[in-house]
Amino acid sequence: MTALKMCVMMLFHPIVVSEHIKKQRGVPEFRRLSVILVLAILALALAVNIFSIYFTHYPLATVSVRKANLLLECGKLFVPVLTWVLASYAMTTILDGGTKMGEAMLYNALTLVPYVAFTVPAVLLSRLMDGGQAGVYGVITGGLLLWVVALMIIGIKEMNEYNAAKTLLVVLLTVFTMAVIWATAVLLFTISSQFVTMIREVYYEIIYRM
Repeated sequence: MTALKMCVMMLFHPIVVSEHIKKQRGVPEFRRLSVILVLAILALALAVNIFSIYFTHYPLATVSVRKANLLLECGKLFVPVLTWVLASYAMTTILDGGTKMGEAMLYNALTLVPYVAFTVPAVLLSRLMDGGQAGVYGVITGGLLLWVVALMIIGIKEMNEYNAAKTLLVVLLTVFTMAVIWATAVLLFTISSQFVTMIREVYYEIIYRM
């Protein structure tokens, strides 16, 4: 199965894609293809995200172009996905999952295909809408988000051959782990910022007294 076919199949038959990834386990050529495909999808997702920020019709935009922080917006796209990959991989490793890290990364990158494929048409469609149709546009963008999340959950079930109950348990544990990771990151950032501020104040105090 070629990279393009995997992307197309992800839109309609994600289970087939998960089975293909498992069958190709240990194949060197597939590993190289996986790395290229993951990088390509992430790059396309980044480009699509930037496109949506600058070209969504103003009355429907959730981010002001003048106030947009591209680094922050990219983080809002990639941080949840990457955290999901790490947290879900950790949980499946503990709960008898059979997915390798590279396989998890490839499958979850492929879940962004609906976002990549349909965000640009949605943005172009927004140019024909006004503020009164914000609800319709919100349903479209929200539907894409739900599609991506659904594919991620399907991936946990199929890649690890879980039943529905165990899949639900892993999803809940993954969400909890993500929250812990984010809380820890915020805490460390806050502590480090305060430490740097304290060092700076001590330095200026020493310089002032000298």
